[in-house]
Amino acid sequence: MRTAYRLPVAGTGTANRQRTRTADGYQPGNIAQQKKATAATRRNNGFLTERIYPVAPPDYSIDWDENNRINLTTPESFDYLYRSAVNYARLLDVRLPFPKKRRSRCPRQDIVRLFEVMDNLVPESVNLEVVKGNLAFCLYRHHDWPDHTLFWLPLDFTRVLSAPTRRLVLEFIRRFILHHDMRDLKETYYYEMSCDNLESRPNYDEHITPREIKAWKKLVESYEKGRIDRMLKRMWKRPFCSGFTKLLSEYCPEKKEERNLLALVREGMAFIGKDAPSIMSYQYDWAYEEEPDFRPIPLDEQVMLVYSIRDVLTEDMMEIINSDQQETYCLSPVTYMPLSPETDRLFCMDNFPERFARWFGKFTEYIEQHF
Repeated sequence: MRTAYRLPVAGTGTANRQRTRTADGYQPGNIAQQKKATAATRRNNGFLTERIYPVAPPDYSIDWDENNRINLTTPESFDYLYRSAVNYARLLDVRLPFPKKRRSRCPRQDIVRLFEVMDNLVPESVNLEVVKGNLAFCLYRHHDWPDHTLFWLPLDFTRVLSAPTRRLVLEFIRRFILHHDMRDLKETYYYEMSCDNLESRPNYDEHITPREIKAWKKLVESYEKGRIDRMLKRMWKRPFCSGFTKLLSEYCPEKKEERNLLALVREGMAFIGKDAPSIMSYQYDWAYEEEPDFRPIPLDEQVMLVYSIRDVLTEDMMEIINSDQQETYCLSPVTYMPLSPETDRLFCMDNFPERFARWFGKFTEYIEQHF
């Protein structure tokens, strides 16, 4: 686990940028209870954040694909949203404060007003999503997630472990990354940028020595086609040992450091069981824009497999992420629930991401301190 960057919180966005993004680009986990984010729409449906004039344009359309353009603000869209809202209000055991007589001749205005009613009615934050070409309400709430923390799971420490312990730890990591749909650093654009940086830096940094240049080149070659590349690819293939669960419960290493490490692995088994969700299933871009100035940092780049957190390439990746975090926001875990007229339960959320973060932090901190 690595803390990527910290900036002092200077306040929320300006009036012309209504989405609730704090100055450091992070959405706190308890923001839904303290101050709900001004809703932003998926697929750049800007009619919610634009001013509604007395005579508003009757339609709001988007390009759905290369050949089709759909109108989102139809009477049918409003009717679906209205029935969804009435149904959810019934589940809350309250009356929806939007009487039929308030409907106007403009569906777009009605949708905006209904959205405001829903936003005030529920404790969660509310978005409008495009689902199968139709507008739908989506409730969401942020989990309590560590601020500006990279959950990068390294492999290099396993080289110093005894053979039986190494096989058990590698098999656990293999199962862990598969269960949580994690990817490795080579699948990110940060990796490509870091490789380019290491290659070009000697051209403008006169303080870099020939020895450093040679070491960097050797490191990049190992990532591209050498030992590190083979190690990363191996993690997605066959198991490292058979009878893993039984071996993990029975094996007791001679070294105290390895015994404690396996104790953390056993604790981590709770996060890859049959009933454990994937951490990536909590990714939700609550402030989605079709063409953002800066893309948000996705969850699968904050939680991913790396070879090392100590080499110059991953350190350079961290610096790039530090820079990006000053311009954008991170997608921290969110529980979300689309609404329909058939929704039969109230919004609820578990604490899996919080428990995941606490265990992951203990695991990687122990690795850093003892290996």
